[in-house]
Amino acid sequence: MDRHPESDEDETELARYPVSFATGTAASVEGRRSFRDRRRNDVEPELPGWPVGPAFSVRGLPGKAGVHVSTGVSGVFAVAGGILSDLLGGSTVNPEPGRGKLEDRENEVDDFPVMWADADDTARTVPWQLDPSRRPSGYVTEIVLTTRRLLVTGSGTVLWETPRENVAEATPRRFSLGQSDFRLLFQDGSWVRLTMRVSDHTTELLGLLAGSHRRLSESELSAEQRERISRFTATLPTGTPAPTLTLLPSGLVRVQSAVLGSKPGVVSESRGFVMDEAGKDATPHSGDIGQGKA
Repeated sequence: MDRHPESDEDETELARYPVSFATGTAASVEGRRSFRDRRRNDVEPELPGWPVGPAFSVRGLPGKAGVHVSTGVSGVFAVAGGILSDLLGGSTVNPEPGRGKLEDRENEVDDFPVMWADADDTARTVPWQLDPSRRPSGYVTEIVLTTRRLLVTGSGTVLWETPRENVAEATPRRFSLGQSDFRLLFQDGSWVRLTMRVSDHTTELLGLLAGSHRRLSESELSAEQRERISRFTATLPTGTPAPTLTLLPSGLVRVQSAVLGSKPGVVSESRGFVMDEAGKDATPHSGDIGQGKA
């Protein structure tokens, strides 16, 4: 893959995806996020240089119903049922399509911290541009993984970085729309909760960090796999970058190609397939692509 413009010669970019702070989906914290120290105190006012954002509060039953009072009696009862279900630890009354099971009620229903850090902790240093409610309209933040570092960029500019070794653990948070949220735990014990909105991206990034997924070069493939890729690339428009090859946990190989649009650097279509050792189409196993159902 392309090397990051500010990287050393022996550093290679492995993945790049749009990323933001996660947003609550339980009725009590829907559309909201908080920033906490390790004693659960609000630290937003202490974050240097951060623009003012919306105040956080947990919705109670009356407040939440009031927000939807114009939807009529049935709408109010549906909202109330959703809150009660979430508070009881489930989402059976008002389920969200693609949302997994509740894993951490304290941080997903009673509160929704996306930053858990004391002063001088690593998580306190992530950029405010990750917050959709603070950044300008149209501003895009991306998470970039290289062989050495994890970075956050904003519209092409590096905003933050840390050595890969500083990430102690990267785990999916399934109680999220599309099961696309994840938590980065740093070596000092601080953490952030982020989302990429696409579970395939989340699974791949976490797999690359953990080593369960691995980028391949074409020279590592079997003759049959190389022949299959040759036929595939012949169908792509002129100027399309070489496909990305990923060894999945099951041993299958995923081939992905980004077909560029009319504007420079804009992807208009993603094409690809999964193949076995013989270069034949194969069905991904659980954990290969996407997080699956919790």
